Amino acid sequence: MKNISANPGLYLHIPFCDTKCGYCDFYSITNNTFRAEFLPALVKEISQYAKHPFQSSAYDTIYLGGGTPSLLATAELDQLFDTIYRHFSISENCEITIEVNPGTIDEEKLNYYKSIGINRLSIGIQSFSNDELKLLGRIHNSKQAIETYKKARRAGIDNISIDLIYALPDQSLSTWLSTLNKGLDLAPDHISAYNLTYEEGTPFYRQLTKGRLSKQTEEREEQFYNHTIERMQESGFFHYEISSYARSESRFSRHNYKYWTHTNYLSFGPSAHSYWNGQRWRNIRSISKYIHGINSGMDIIDFRESIEEDTMIFEKIMLGLRTADGIDLDKFSKSFTLSFMDLHKNLNTNLIENGFAVVENGYFKLTHKGMLVCDEILPRFVAN
Repeated sequence: MKNISANPGLYLHIPFCDTKCGYCDFYSITNNTFRAEFLPALVKEISQYAKHPFQSSAYDTIYLGGGTPSLLATAELDQLFDTIYRHFSISENCEITIEVNPGTIDEEKLNYYKSIGINRLSIGIQSFSNDELKLLGRIHNSKQAIETYKKARRAGIDNISIDLIYALPDQSLSTWLSTLNKGLDLAPDHISAYNLTYEEGTPFYRQLTKGRLSKQTEEREEQFYNHTIERMQESGFFHYEISSYARSESRFSRHNYKYWTHTNYLSFGPSAHSYWNGQRWRNIRSISKYIHGINSGMDIIDFRESIEEDTMIFEKIMLGLRTADGIDLDKFSKSFTLSFMDLHKNLNTNLIENGFAVVENGYFKLTHKGMLVCDEILPRFVAN
């Protein structure tokens, strides 16, 4: 596929936030106590991976996520990128993404991003309704979100993605479409539109269980999703993954594609996950233990596994069917020496006959109807 490669990628998890959003399940903290100690520890961890086999090929994506990476000062980013370029081979056409939150960014910093080679922004806008932003716990308002986007364009960043969330408590379809249309009016290159989920352990989950928040019904969530796809396609966007839309193939998230295709990637920082040649591991989900472990030479990995073939097969199916491409039947057969269509013959036949899936040009993929209930379909490939 155009713009997608088999080269490995790098991810850096920056856990600091000004405030903790009620729906967020990613590891993040609002306490800056460990801020001064964190960067040296992160630099040291990155340096530890500068050895075989991790230097075997050029990395063509770098992604700074969090947390709120845009809270990092320019001097901190200088140190990080100096470490990366000193220890790893980085391709000339590397996609370098940083997540930014409106309210934590200004024109000077955006110009700096451009100057050091950051060429893709992911802006966490979430909504253009100030009431909804307040509910979500965001620190910015709608005006700041629009200004941040325009400043990024003025800085010369020509690949911008915006994040939006729908199916909020008591949100109407018209309110959501208003947010979506305002996002489209900005003419971004990519939009990630997520259905709000209530992850266990988050404030939103606790409020839901206590009856203080009301979750949209499945029927309503389907309406939100359906209208989102329709509106995005009317606007010329490719719906290339369940929650991802791009103006062209060249604007697909190259880094995220590595997660969906079991392409090698290394991740650094507390709670960061890595994958390399069938091995998966995760760093400890605590900044204090992470820093202590790095500085004392202790193991900071709290989970690791060698992926067995059965797990790999299921993940190939699960991740493949989340994308518009679906599953390459010939490639699947060569990878596992078995036929995907035969492996799940009854289920596949049922999905095709009921309009949830099709086979086209050697690919098995979900239809629009199937994408709507993807989360219900995928577990059936385990039970089948």
